[in-house]
Amino acid sequence: MTDSTLFWNQVALDAVKIDFSTDKPDDHLVPQQGGPTRTSRALAIVHLAMYDAFAATSNPPLPTYLTYTPADLPSLKNEIVARVAVSSAACLALTDLYSKQAARLQSEHQDFTAMLGATNAEMQAGITWGSLVATTMLASRANDGSGASEAAYAPSPLPGAHRVDPVNPTHGFLGPLWGKVDPFGIKNLVSTVPTEPPPVLTDQLYTDDYNKVLKMGVASGSTRTPHQTSVGLFWAYDGGRNIGVPPRLYNQVVRAISEKHASSEIQNAKLFAVINVAMADAGIQAWAEKYKYNFWRPVLGIREADSGWGPTGIGDGNVGTTGDPYWLPLGAPATNQPARSAFTPPFPAYPSGHATFGTAALIATSKVLAIPLTFAFDFVSDELDGLAVGATGLRAKLKHSLTIAQAIEENILSRVYLGVHWEFDCREGERAGDFIGTEVAATFPKDPKKP
Repeated sequence: MTDSTLFWNQVALDAVKIDFSTDKPDDHLVPQQGGPTRTSRALAIVHLAMYDAFAATSNPPLPTYLTYTPADLPSLKNEIVARVAVSSAACLALTDLYSKQAARLQSEHQDFTAMLGATNAEMQAGITWGSLVATTMLASRANDGSGASEAAYAPSPLPGAHRVDPVNPTHGFLGPLWGKVDPFGIKNLVSTVPTEPPPVLTDQLYTDDYNKVLKMGVASGSTRTPHQTSVGLFWAYDGGRNIGVPPRLYNQVVRAISEKHASSEIQNAKLFAVINVAMADAGIQAWAEKYKYNFWRPVLGIREADSGWGPTGIGDGNVGTTGDPYWLPLGAPATNQPARSAFTPPFPAYPSGHATFGTAALIATSKVLAIPLTFAFDFVSDELDGLAVGATGLRAKLKHSLTIAQAIEENILSRVYLGVHWEFDCREGERAGDFIGTEVAATFPKDPKKP
């Protein structure tokens, strides 16, 4: 029998992929759930709806994330009802979030429920309960602050401050207020996660990480090995056409781990809810910190290191850094859009969203499945699947074998290899992601709004 969570997780990841697609490779992408922030929120809503739909109808029933009245709960409970309910909840939630894909999603729902051999009573019970769960879940997030996230942002001209990517000056600024969105898993999230400020521009840590990315992250003449270049691309998922954003990547990685682990349906129901709650909170926390510190990316820091360059001409004041006003990063790849250039993501550097999302998801996976960080698995990234097209043409396929710990580390260093982050950005994201993944796994399914 098909695992209902894995089936609808794949449908959801396909929805993200389609959201980041166009009929023509070089069209401008305007997804309904744009950016890693909105995608992480959408995936959390969908997987929480799936979890609650399954939890109340499983045998024995599991505690739900949201609170429902006894009258709401289905009287008929078995594995068939649970699977119909998951399908109904997922379809309705996805249709609300990705309305342009409504026909495809409804077709998936019909195909999945047709496989179950449900009686009329089981079908009706599952549809009624799953629909109620999705409606309730969507309503619970209707006024969560996500609508106000794209407020105007006024960048500072001072050294160390984030500004628009000079190579792609029309990209703007993503999510200045996303840090105010209601958390999914941790109450008082932003004040609860322990954080540290970025180093000052004259610190030794800044000097060391500056010189590392100066040499390793540059587009040409880099000290990167071919393997390190592959690592940078493998973990990218920077919104490319038919690729999407990091939360889709980490769901795919967790699927590979779950399949290797041979997780049960009930384990997967919790696992994918937990990792998507952890990533939604990771996005909120990371973006709160990003716009609190407004720290510049390497493309600005390296070009403006020496006095005389940049809006103020002040320079970074660090005798251990040598500027290059023409420095270009390898960049976040515009995959499957060959006419577009690589770029630096349109939000501040510190902390790294990739590191926070990825660490939170993978630490949570280790906790939920009770497996060590040495657990090994194989994974093929959509960035290196033999079908993706980069700046130099079709990329070869890479089947990568690694452990959970290696995945966390590669994901972190990939951003340095692409030249879009300082390593201290990534280490701060790793610290926060570890805390978030551990905390969400330990407390789920508690809703942070519950007393």
